Amino acid sequence: MTTIDFAKGHGTGNDFVIVPDLQDALPLKDAQVALLCDRRFGIGGDGLLRVAPSEDPAAEWFMDYRNADGSIAEMCGNGVRVFVRYLLEKGLAEGPEVPVATRAGIKTVRVEGDELRVDMGAAEFGPTSQASVEGFTWPGQVVSMGNPHLVCHLGDESELEALELFHQPRYDAGVFPHGVNVEFVVGAAPHVRMRVHERGVGETASCGTGACAVGAVALKHAGLDTGECKVDVPGGTLTITVTDETLYLTGPAVIVAEGVFRI
Repeated sequence: MTTIDFAKGHGTGNDFVIVPDLQDALPLKDAQVALLCDRRFGIGGDGLLRVAPSEDPAAEWFMDYRNADGSIAEMCGNGVRVFVRYLLEKGLAEGPEVPVATRAGIKTVRVEGDELRVDMGAAEFGPTSQASVEGFTWPGQVVSMGNPHLVCHLGDESELEALELFHQPRYDAGVFPHGVNVEFVVGAAPHVRMRVHERGVGETASCGTGACAVGAVALKHAGLDTGECKVDVPGGTLTITVTDETLYLTGPAVIVAEGVFRI
């Protein structure tokens, strides 16, 4: 039996198992990741963050992010803030700015009081598509934040509340051959509310890259090329700031537990 050191953290309720692998000697199989993220038989989390040395000279650490089912994901906006909070608390990095290598490139995280701000890069808008839940279909905007998103605007709060997101919404597999995160939104910039179904996970209390996609679309719908948008998620509020060059995600990140897991 092998023991694994771990920590647990979250950003607006989007929670992660953090596994330090400072010597890059602990490759985790999909089934092991799924067990660690299992809320009954494991520690429980929406995903896993493995802290590994980076091969990119621009960053010391690589965020090996895995979804709760063990599948690999390109990027996680809440996860990278939790990742940096862990690095700071363990003395593995110093602020105020920390570059992190991810599968979506280098992401720079800046400490701003109790919150962390991530330079997420510009949102890339794709075509329109659609998503269906329980026989109801909504048009949506395709957005890439290094990972794929489909942002669907609903009519009102009651429609958002009534959504049953136990299963993956139906979508066009031709547009999203590797799956998609689907955001359902009400309101308009500068303040919107969303719920999200994340691929490989299910509905989560928050999704950082999803909030980025939602904020960018809300500002675009308001006719704004730049600006700020607050995005309410079930786990709190995230701030999206769009500039001429990039998009910033700002929000809290907290480490809540540490321990040893027998696997």
